[in-house]
Amino acid sequence: MIVTLAGHVDHGKTSLVRALTGVDTDRLAEERRRGLTIDLGFAYTVFDGARVGFVDVPGHHRFIHNMVAGVAGRQHALLVVAADDGVMPQSREHLQILTLLGLESGVVALTKIDRVAPDRIAAARREIGALVAGSFLEDAPVIALSCATGAGVPDLRKHLAEATRLRETPAAEAPFRLAIAPFRLAIDRAFTVRGSGVVATGTVVAGSARVDERLLLATSGKQVRVRDLHVQGVAAHIAAAGDRAAVNLAGADVAEVRRGDWLVAPDTRGPAARFAMRVQVLADFPRPVRHNAPVHVYHATSHSQGRVLLIDSGAVRPGGTALADLRCETPLHVKVGDRVVLRDQDRQRTLGGGQVLDLAPVTRRRSPARRTRLMAVRPAEPQETLTALAA
Repeated sequence: MIVTLAGHVDHGKTSLVRALTGVDTDRLAEERRRGLTIDLGFAYTVFDGARVGFVDVPGHHRFIHNMVAGVAGRQHALLVVAADDGVMPQSREHLQILTLLGLESGVVALTKIDRVAPDRIAAARREIGALVAGSFLEDAPVIALSCATGAGVPDLRKHLAEATRLRETPAAEAPFRLAIAPFRLAIDRAFTVRGSGVVATGTVVAGSARVDERLLLATSGKQVRVRDLHVQGVAAHIAAAGDRAAVNLAGADVAEVRRGDWLVAPDTRGPAARFAMRVQVLADFPRPVRHNAPVHVYHATSHSQGRVLLIDSGAVRPGGTALADLRCETPLHVKVGDRVVLRDQDRQRTLGGGQVLDLAPVTRRRSPARRTRLMAVRPAEPQETLTALAA
């Protein structure tokens, strides 16, 4: 199981990963000098025989783009809130992003309890309750702990071990992992290992790949071969949907592999500069979203500037949803069912997001027939979509 941390800056995400795994995920010299997580960090460990991977993301609002790059569907959220600060702006924004990207399970860690009195811990619990109400974390446990004293850390470790075992039962995981879909891995890092060559790391979004299989670097179309694989930090022969994988590549230089690119099966369709989606505007966004609104688009580890082209007339009010075409300046390797996050033009706050509904080029964008077809699409429920379209 992969656990994605989230939460406001300086609420103890990196310290919590260190307490759970013994690994310092701040690998950059600047991160260690400033005591501030800037980029993604990774760690793996075993709890009661269950292997768990952690993705530590930046909490500062200036690095939201890196935070989004660390989140993928089927991950288990670990929302971190410090007892002394309580709920802060990025506590809320990170939870919104986790929700927009489709996460469905998780836990809340109430950190730094050694710094406050019991009544402050109780108040922080109430703040967390108000924050998660109505979200996928509404019924999640809130585990109070201290990385300094170790109090509560064993409770969190026990929760994560049990959640991992539940994820790995055949009934829970088989339909997802065995789905027939072309392989896709969103690259978040690339580096060279002496004696092995180029290694690309990322989350497998769909399908599976094996050692010696041929894949493509999506942006250039260059063919590469899987020389070796590690999954959740352990050598493996296959990487499947939901795994964090390190793929040793033959046939590419490290300069050709970068964050935002994808490793894909050879028959996978190319990128799209325009696609239809159902846009959800966050309830606390301060203004309506109008036709042709400029946005920043985040898809897995990729980013582009773009425009929201509303299919219906009028603006989308905060808390509302609408069908729209998204026109991107840089083509993105999206597929139907993928989720994207939208931020405002100044990248000061998250606007909303949604699921991709259609990649087909159109000539009559606002035609009633097209609107009816898009309204019927349910990416997670293909049989329901087919039934609706046939009606």
